[in-house]
Amino acid sequence: MQLTISTENPDLPKHECLVLGIFADEKPPRGTNGLIDWRLNGMISREIKEGRINGTFAEKTVIPFPGRIGAEILFLFGLGNISDINYDKIYNAAYLIAEAVYGMSRHSLAFVLCGEGRTGLVIANIVEAMITGIFDFISTDIEKISSINCCLVAPPNHFKEVLLGIQQFKANVNDKGSVDISALENNFI
Repeated sequence: MQLTISTENPDLPKHECLVLGIFADEKPPRGTNGLIDWRLNGMISREIKEGRINGTFAEKTVIPFPGRIGAEILFLFGLGNISDINYDKIYNAAYLIAEAVYGMSRHSLAFVLCGEGRTGLVIANIVEAMITGIFDFISTDIEKISSINCCLVAPPNHFKEVLLGIQQFKANVNDKGSVDISALENNFI
């Protein structure tokens, strides 16, 4: 698995699949989700208002070729209520996201930090939980490990915290070198 970080706005770079976590009690969408909703002329907000997206945990909504953003597929994953989010839920969500993306025959995904700036959770721990969840899914098959590329989309002001989360993952999970962070190594202190 190749792991990279992007500090660009998530609507700009070309992504095969852009994953956003949607909270059930966050209406209208905020943060990165709000930016993407704005770029899509309020499409996500309209779907929420019409009841077609509700953000319950593990709800999956796929929007192919959304236009106005660089992603081929926009994948919205329900995270439940923001007040109920914790590291275990983030880990489970990441595992299910990786499973769904792989099931769509997609091998490249970009994901946004779950609840960044809207929860009391530590960003480095959020990153570690997300990467561990994705890794635990793909580590079940050697073919998956070699074919998946992940890009973590994060605001520039959280870059150091994201790097810390990646370091925590590498220290706490025996990935046997299967998670390639070589593109990031010059950033580690």
